[in-house]
Amino acid sequence: MFKPRRLMYRLSAPSLREAIVNEDLSNLRAPETGERLTREGGGLVATSGKRFPIVNRIPRFVETEAYAADFGSQWKMFPKTQLDSFTGEPISHDRLARCFGGELSNVKGKRVLEAGSGAGRFTEVLLNYGALLDSFDMSTAVEANATNNGAKRFTLVQADIRFMPFEPNSYDYVVCLGVLQHTPNTEESIAKLWEMLRPGGRLVIDHYDWNRWRLPPPIGDVSKVYRRYFLRLAPEKRWPAVKRHVDRWFPYYWQYRDSRWAQRILGRVAGIAFYYPSLPLKNREEFYQWSLLDTHDAMTDVYKRYRTARSIRRTLEKLGAVDIVATRGSKGIEGGNGIEATCRKPLGLSDQR
Repeated sequence: MFKPRRLMYRLSAPSLREAIVNEDLSNLRAPETGERLTREGGGLVATSGKRFPIVNRIPRFVETEAYAADFGSQWKMFPKTQLDSFTGEPISHDRLARCFGGELSNVKGKRVLEAGSGAGRFTEVLLNYGALLDSFDMSTAVEANATNNGAKRFTLVQADIRFMPFEPNSYDYVVCLGVLQHTPNTEESIAKLWEMLRPGGRLVIDHYDWNRWRLPPPIGDVSKVYRRYFLRLAPEKRWPAVKRHVDRWFPYYWQYRDSRWAQRILGRVAGIAFYYPSLPLKNREEFYQWSLLDTHDAMTDVYKRYRTARSIRRTLEKLGAVDIVATRGSKGIEGGNGIEATCRKPLGLSDQR
């Protein structure tokens, strides 16, 4: 009988002698005013006197995780689950390369901003390709990222996508995967990312897509019904409740993993995330961990938004983007999130903050 493990990982801080993340913070700016910051004591200080603390080597530009709190707890419980260096499979690499539309190798020596890094699954890939990387997340997931990638040279901060502490019009690439659908306003978030691009720079994003599977049962997935229940629970009760739900249903998903009809029925009854056979994971335990992680992700997010490829394209066109590609991934695509889009900011076009 399958016995799910209680917890897969324990988060531990990297050795301070090994960690080189955040050695240079000179490119940071005060989020709302754009003022330059200087390191003073245990924090960063703007010319106006406003102070931002540095906790565990990471500058903090938010006072609360707000709608991202559950994500922070999640990535600290599963800091390595989705890292290619842990799975031994290029799952994150291939998704990132696909979203880059063949330009991933071009990030070497280029300034790249990663919005919403989570535990650092894409951070790892971007650094391995030689990107000059600035990265942030609104949640305390930045601590998991620092653990995973802290021995590499890049800038990592905790910040809000609506108030990013970076210089606008200065990045060759801005990357935001798995994030936009969870922000208060998709179009506002895309516009903020657009401000960070230099003229000629490229934006790489994805978003949940709208399709009939998003409808309530019996047509679509039942996860929306469970999500309403989980979000009504006190925050400290959500994780145990989600885990009980996954532990109850995962054995049935696994037992009938080769039956398409059984999977459809289970989707309308249980609605947990299940990636067999679309992801090249090695065994039942790995599939279970991904199910547990992504079911929690899908059932405790405060915001869950859907867009079509056409609506994403329209948003980018209003910003003045060119070379727009916005497509909906085919069913079963490995690691896909729905709509994947990329575009370029024209030369000569800039934004004033």
